[in-house]
Amino acid sequence: MKDKNKKRILNILINNGPLSRTELSQYTGLSMTAISDLVEELLNEKIIKESGIGPSNGGRRPIMLELNSDNGYIATFKIFRDNLTCILFDFNLNKRDEKKIEFNYYDLPFLQSIIENFINDIEKDLKLNNKKIYGIGICLNDDLKEFNLKGVLSTSISSDYMTLPQALSYELDIPVIVENEIDLKSMAEYLALGINDNLAYIDLNDEIQSSVILRDGKINDDIDIGHMIIDRNGPECPEGHRGCLNTLVSIKAIIKKALTSEKKYINDIEFLSFDSVYKFFKNDTINKITNDVIDALKVAVLNLKILLNVKVFVLDGKIVKMLNVADNLQKSFNDIIIKQSFVNDEDVLKAAAKLTLNKIIY
Repeated sequence: MKDKNKKRILNILINNGPLSRTELSQYTGLSMTAISDLVEELLNEKIIKESGIGPSNGGRRPIMLELNSDNGYIATFKIFRDNLTCILFDFNLNKRDEKKIEFNYYDLPFLQSIIENFINDIEKDLKLNNKKIYGIGICLNDDLKEFNLKGVLSTSISSDYMTLPQALSYELDIPVIVENEIDLKSMAEYLALGINDNLAYIDLNDEIQSSVILRDGKINDDIDIGHMIIDRNGPECPEGHRGCLNTLVSIKAIIKKALTSEKKYINDIEFLSFDSVYKFFKNDTINKITNDVIDALKVAVLNLKILLNVKVFVLDGKIVKMLNVADNLQKSFNDIIIKQSFVNDEDVLKAAAKLTLNKIIY
């Protein structure tokens, strides 16, 4: 029970710190005596530290507590076919180091060895100062989804069913957490905005993807917005959903609408890019398509607002940028925020560090 309560304190400090002992008591419901004992243990273990004096609420000004950013780190990786970026974050999500490694071919054992060697090199330096890496966060982007990320062990244990994260965790003796890029982008927006409302991140590209972050910082995986039914009389997608968002506002759907609108027939529309819509089709066609996209997204936004009480929508993808979707959609709503995404890779890996930290503490 003591360990569980210590983890609760750490998780609260991750998401809400710095806090005083009184505030920790209010957050946890534990007595001040229990909080004082637990805080003393965490201070002695150098996992948290006193970070200064807080504002007074009428009495003596309290001593504030936060995670000890000098004690340990989270190593985060974003992996592509020919390179990877690693950023080292401290417990307060401050960037401490960054490195990019390029390679000429994609091979999973080779990739695993790069990560292992990189972590081992860092840990040699950290151990000299009694510090360590507490967790590894990996961003699983679309570039990697088609790969079966199997790991390789240096022992005789069979790795037929061992994933790359499991193998890394076994070899390095460090927890390894993998998150989808779409979830990390939504968490990055949530952190950047500093809000306390539910947030939906929607990516409009070849397919429609989304991720919802609840106000407590947890990811909701129950909604597949791409297959949300918008028009029951609409076209059917390959999975058999009629009139879903994928059939109405994806890049391929927009190109098909443009061809149909101008009664053009092209054998293979795969060679047509979204950019080519502006070259081959009339302005009236583009304007109509833009209005259709906005109308479909209005329904999706209203559904998410009703189902999950989403108050903030962040839109991303080529369609959003080229059709100015965020600004046009915002005009239809007064009680919610709709904005375009501007997160970068560092923001994404910072989100990976936060989620990794949360998960290893739990």
